[in-house]
Amino acid sequence: MAVEDAADWDVFLDGDVFAVAATWTRPAMAGVTVRGIRAEAHAVAAGGDFLGVSTTAPVFTTAAAELPAGAAQGDTLTIDGAPWRVADLQPDGAGMVRVILEG
Repeated sequence: MAVEDAADWDVFLDGDVFAVAATWTRPAMAGVTVRGIRAEAHAVAAGGDFLGVSTTAPVFTTAAAELPAGAAQGDTLTIDGAPWRVADLQPDGAGMVRVILEG
């Protein structure tokens, strides 16, 4: 079964099994609670003819409807008490957004 739109993801974003609640903060705006799935994908910098450097890339995946109006790079997303800077927002075209985080 293919996941074709954000409504198909509701089961993953509802409750405490996969999703976590986080606080999205924009300049001059009170924090907004958003639900999403936090993950740290493996990433390799450099590579090719070189050994490269292994690291992780923290990502928060959520429904676009969860984001506050005007959500943008530079906002702060606090997950489990730890603040993260929003480095990039990557909509998937089906109602979900990958939020790339920086520590």
